[in-house]
Amino acid sequence: DSTRLLDVYLFLFNDFLLITKIKRNKKKYGGSDTSLIPVCPSLTPELQSFIREGGFCTVLDQPIPLDRLILKNVDPV
Repeated sequence: DSTRLLDVYLFLFNDFLLITKIKRNKKKYGGSDTSLIPVCPSLTPELQSFIREGGFCTVLDQPIPLDRLILKNVDPV
């Protein structure tokens, strides 16, 4: 509905696709070493760093089952 661009992260699982957006945590947790927070190694370094800084991903819509998903190649605009 909106014409503004939105950065999203897609998580592809065995049976569904999950579309999320990132949220920044406005609270700072004092005294905790955020470098010790475990992060999934398959995430991009950018997303790993973001999560360590207190950010998180929120789901934008219902997961899309892969059996209902059609992929098509499109020409770059």
